[in-house]
Amino acid sequence: MKKLFILLTIFTCSIANYKSQVINNYATTTDNIFNLSSGMSLDDVSRILKSEPTDIYSNIIENQKIVVYKYRKNYQEVPTKSKDDANYLRGGKKLYKDESNLYVVLDSKTNELIYYITDSGRKSGKSELNQALKIKLKS
Repeated sequence: MKKLFILLTIFTCSIANYKSQVINNYATTTDNIFNLSSGMSLDDVSRILKSEPTDIYSNIIENQKIVVYKYRKNYQEVPTKSKDDANYLRGGKKLYKDESNLYVVLDSKTNELIYYITDSGRKSGKSELNQALKIKLKS
């Protein structure tokens, strides 16, 4: 009984002194997105993005699978006093915020990447399409 108590005490002390590290790969970064290319498999996409999908949709008519990943946009934090400092023009510590969605479109049969688009790209695309419609209606 005494040995069991001593072992439990040692185990508890070792756990208390252990620094745990939480690694959360639910969101990728814009840097990883630029490494994607057409023809990649879903496993390759997840490996390059270093994250797992958050949602999966199916487009039966087009025979496509849409896999959704979360990503964070990178930005640079510059102290107000240092806004004119040359050291802050490039480099510095990488910071990420503003979570958005990345839509990876795969062929349902081959499971290969066809294309991808982000929330930002979808918003820009809408305004471009609307502009094209306006031009078409005027002519």
